[in-house]
Amino acid sequence: LFAKFAFPGRLWAQFISLFLESVFLFAFASIDNTQPWWVALLVIIAFSLFVQMAEGTSYGIVPFMNPKQLACTSALVGAGGNLGAVIALLCFYKPLGTIETLLPF
Repeated sequence: LFAKFAFPGRLWAQFISLFLESVFLFAFASIDNTQPWWVALLVIIAFSLFVQMAEGTSYGIVPFMNPKQLACTSALVGAGGNLGAVIALLCFYKPLGTIETLLPF
């Protein structure tokens, strides 16, 4: 894709993978008990495939952001995923109280 379309091709690849990720997430949310279990499995596998594609295209765009500071840009993108996980953890589990409420024993 890069050989034919250059940098806009990478952006289109990310857009398409993110768009299809949202389509399959909506499809998964639309599945109810009237459908067999394997339909949900196939849809969630397709969703997971496009999630992985979107993550890969994000790292494919990194070298073009600031070529002189490639190490810093790569570090920020890599650390951004970890920071996002911490923020999501706080948003979802902070209202439950202290950490003892999440422990099984």
